[in-house]
Amino acid sequence: MPPLKALESRDLYTVGWIAALPLERAAAMAMLDEKHERPVDFVQPHSDTNSYTWGSIGEHNVVIASLAVGKYGTTSAAATALPMLASFPQIRFGLLVGIGAAIARPDEGRDIRLGDVVVSQPHGNTGGVIQYDLFKAKPRNHPEDVAFLNSPPEVLLHALGNLQAQHELEPPKLLHYLEEMIARYPRLARQGYLHRGFENDQLFQTSDSSKEIERSHRDSTDPEIHYGIIASGNTLFRDATYRDSILKDIEDKCICLEMEAAGLMNNFPCIVIRGICDYADSHKSDLWQRYASATAAAYAKELLTYVPCQDLQKAQTAMNILEDISETVADTHAIAQSTSTVLRDLRADNQFSKIESWLSPPDPSTNFNEAQKRRQEGTGLWLFEIGPFKEWMSGTRQHLWLHGLSGCGKTILSATIIEHLNQQLDSSHIVLYFFFDFNDSNKQTLGNLLTSLTMQLYSKCKNSRVPLESLLLLCENGRQKPSHGALCDTFMQMVGQVKNLQIVIDALDECTTKEDLLLWMERVASSGHTGLQLLITSQKREDIEDELKRWIQEDNFLPIQQDAISRDIRLYICERLRNDHHFRRWRSQPFIRNEIETELMDKANGMFRWVACQLDRLQKCLLPAMVREALNSLPGTLQETYARILANIDEIYRPYAIRILQFLTYSERPLTIEEAVDIIVVNPGEEPSFDSNERMPEPREIAVVCSSLVCLVTRRDRRGKTVMELQLAHFSVQQYLESTHIAATFPKKMTDVACITKVCLAYLSHLDEESVIEDIGAEYPLVPYCVLYWVYHAKFVETECDVQQSILDFFLQQRLGYEIWIRLSDDRALGRKTATIGAPLYYASLAGLQHTVQLLLDKGAKINERGGGHGSALQAACVGGHREVVQVLLQNGADVNIQDDFLGNALQNASSMGHEEIVQLLLENGANADTQGGIYGTGPYGDALQIAAARGNKEVVQLLLENGADVKTIIQLLSKRKVKVVLQNRNKYDSALQAAAAEGHMEIVQLLREKEADAQGDAK
Repeated sequence: MPPLKALESRDLYTVGWIAALPLERAAAMAMLDEKHERPVDFVQPHSDTNSYTWGSIGEHNVVIASLAVGKYGTTSAAATALPMLASFPQIRFGLLVGIGAAIARPDEGRDIRLGDVVVSQPHGNTGGVIQYDLFKAKPRNHPEDVAFLNSPPEVLLHALGNLQAQHELEPPKLLHYLEEMIARYPRLARQGYLHRGFENDQLFQTSDSSKEIERSHRDSTDPEIHYGIIASGNTLFRDATYRDSILKDIEDKCICLEMEAAGLMNNFPCIVIRGICDYADSHKSDLWQRYASATAAAYAKELLTYVPCQDLQKAQTAMNILEDISETVADTHAIAQSTSTVLRDLRADNQFSKIESWLSPPDPSTNFNEAQKRRQEGTGLWLFEIGPFKEWMSGTRQHLWLHGLSGCGKTILSATIIEHLNQQLDSSHIVLYFFFDFNDSNKQTLGNLLTSLTMQLYSKCKNSRVPLESLLLLCENGRQKPSHGALCDTFMQMVGQVKNLQIVIDALDECTTKEDLLLWMERVASSGHTGLQLLITSQKREDIEDELKRWIQEDNFLPIQQDAISRDIRLYICERLRNDHHFRRWRSQPFIRNEIETELMDKANGMFRWVACQLDRLQKCLLPAMVREALNSLPGTLQETYARILANIDEIYRPYAIRILQFLTYSERPLTIEEAVDIIVVNPGEEPSFDSNERMPEPREIAVVCSSLVCLVTRRDRRGKTVMELQLAHFSVQQYLESTHIAATFPKKMTDVACITKVCLAYLSHLDEESVIEDIGAEYPLVPYCVLYWVYHAKFVETECDVQQSILDFFLQQRLGYEIWIRLSDDRALGRKTATIGAPLYYASLAGLQHTVQLLLDKGAKINERGGGHGSALQAACVGGHREVVQVLLQNGADVNIQDDFLGNALQNASSMGHEEIVQLLLENGANADTQGGIYGTGPYGDALQIAAARGNKEVVQLLLENGADVKTIIQLLSKRKVKVVLQNRNKYDSALQAAAAEGHMEIVQLLREKEADAQGDAK
């Protein structure tokens, strides 16, 4: 079967499907057009014990859950649905799909047969489902008062009406879906998911259970659809007399009995679909259950095809709907009490998960744990006895900068400090920390630090949460990422709610946005919060020192003294000599160990890293003479040490070592050992370019290839799976490999990046038909890296001749690898029925490969060809924000006003994304600012001006107005805060002013007002 894709976010799932029984779940799974892996960002809350299946039906992403085996009834249904909503907060509605019992009255026009489908439909003052009891019924019991439950969401009711009208004209498609199901899963036919025969469908009289009721013969096994009221409760009916006694007090139009819906309707906005498997009498059996579950699932699939994806995106989420519903429902006391407790806990759990998913903060605990693992017991304790640190701990000294040489052990010292703070400080103090990490691109910027510290503070201090939750709402409840300025302001507001706060920031010199970071720290330190303390570490660099002097007095600069660190280094040397099995060969010659310790201590100069590299070399010495020779020729610096390591790499290892170091120096993230193993056996330009039989039989041995320059680190990925990564051993290694000191035999950056690009393309080009059928990620572990990063690397070197040829060959000759790359790169818009895989020109434009775009055009590429998720090459370049590519396309005759049925035109695309320079370029080349169409024209927005106004892109709005965009307005927009607008004309904003006001962009509202916009709508 084809590989399962994993969507990037749990928020892409908008439909929840509840199937109470395993056989009902099997039918639901069989209806999926596509099955998915667990979403990439999905971390299941501890309170959610559901087991999920993910997939899609048409344009809708669906998540399926069932009740725990052996559980049934209303409360169990609620206990399944509520965690689902917490774990998947963008679900708009639910489908409760499974089996039910018919209340057949042929003489009254209700000729419901086994295998037919019953669908809940509002009637009178009921929402389509009523609850008749809250206890296990026995004959002659009197039921409690009936409870009337909520209606399905409007978007479902509209689809229901549309589907009913279509069934007046054409037969239902559910039979087609049943046939598809059996064709795809033949095993289901043998298990009973086919019609069970008319001879097995008998309806008996209530007064005499032995007398069959005569019904007219049906000439087809096609299931019929019935709409009406479904009665729900905790009763399993096996007695027709009792069934009728219950029903007479309920509702004469009730057509079905079931056991879960009442637990959901007030807690999970949904519609109920039941396949009929019995008549709730003494003749009840399991014969029809599987077929009935299949017919219900097939109807649910057909109903989903009538729910427009655009309408669903605009609909309220199910969790938001619940906020508007009373926490208790009259006469459903047991459910309401259980639900309110569960919902309260889940809301808190869900809010944390939602914010974590929204901010996507890096996890600094991985660095802390790794540093703790490498720490030699007893080291670093000297710091706690130094006066300045004691004063910082007591609060009399507010900020400290610990600085030292590269390789002196600052990161391990930071972890020691963090552990000490957590042990010594009481609960009134909150400790936050962050490790900048040259090995991890997610831990290298001020933005990374901000999201991490903000999330830590949110989780540790309840009093600080309101500002962040308010920012979440301002960002469309998490649909937009917060701006840097907004997050900075929010963090400071949160800090203001904390009395005592210690923040430890390690390796400031490994931050790629140091200027911004230093300005932010100055703002934090100057906030006037006396209970806020900073401790930062870095190398002593002039640029850092000059900035810190602006807000930290120099007596708060604490150098890591060589004498202090030397004691720690001696402990480390002794431990290695005593316990490293390579040095045990000298147990009978302790003087050799003593010589090693003496020489290393004499020349260490406070550098842990230097000592570690020398010990790595010394452990290979087999004779005393070899040890003395190595000690007599010790390098004087780290740079000299690394130069020797490179020079001494065995010739047989050299090409593989260079390949590994190229990737680790310039890749965006560390490599798993499985990726590294494949990297070294890719041969660009050869055939085959990759052979799995050439892999190393023992992957862990790959670290031997590069000696002391790399290390293996074990961590857990986002899914909780343990992975082993290959990393550069220290920041100083990367600094050396990027420096001018590098040996002449080691390639320079351009050569390195070109090699990485060619390796990625060669690896993808190797994939064949069989690899498509198999799980690509498992069989070819380097594929995810290649898919995500080859374009990133190619941008720097696409003008190199050999790289040019590799890119063109991949686009034009390697059709299978090319298609796999596109499918795996998550071009989500390809999920639309109208979207097709685009031509190479389209994807080169989307990626921003300017030189490649020109080469493809020179080779005759059709410049206005449709395809891909955004329509045309020009639109793709606009979405990607690639001005130079847009320029090339326009110069070569691209249609500036080309229109896509779904996504509009290039100007709308650029205006939506806020790409001001591209908007200017398009206008200069004749783009029509007033054109409407696509999702912007038929959805909530109209032309480019309206979409720019709605997205808050003020500069683009100004630019469009200056270039003659037509402005229409509404009459009343007086609020200085976010305005709710009553919309007409298919939920479409009538003007840019309406769009800006409805989305809360009041600066743009003022700008449009100043242009004397003409009002046309009403606002409330």
